[in-house]
Amino acid sequence: MKKIAVLLLFISVSFLEAEWKLIKQISLEKDQLQTVIVREDALMRVLQFRWTLYAGDGLVMHLNYNDNASQFILYKQYKKDTFKVVLLPKRSTSQRVSFLYLVFNKFDYKEKKAYFNIFVDNPYKRAIIEMKESK
Repeated sequence: MKKIAVLLLFISVSFLEAEWKLIKQISLEKDQLQTVIVREDALMRVLQFRWTLYAGDGLVMHLNYNDNASQFILYKQYKKDTFKVVLLPKRSTSQRVSFLYLVFNKFDYKEKKAYFNIFVDNPYKRAIIEMKESK
């Protein structure tokens, strides 16, 4: 019985895998603001992020999404290089939510720029994501 339950769980999880899609590769200078617009029907949410300090292989980030501010540090190490943002709330308990993944790639000391990949997992295509030019 346990083997059947584990097999069914494995099959159901494999159908719910994330569908990451690279939407942009960017480079930001210190305090340069990057804006992402998230639209769902008539609702519009704004995500903005920037970095302020690179020290000890850590990049200090400031992120504001839908008037919720956060600060975190990204490193170039596996599992420490990514920050995940929930873009839209669940509509039901059985649905997956939309995520944005901000991945820190490298830091260029000469140009003093940080390089990122921005991925989105947008199941059911609920959100329309637009990248604005960084300021």
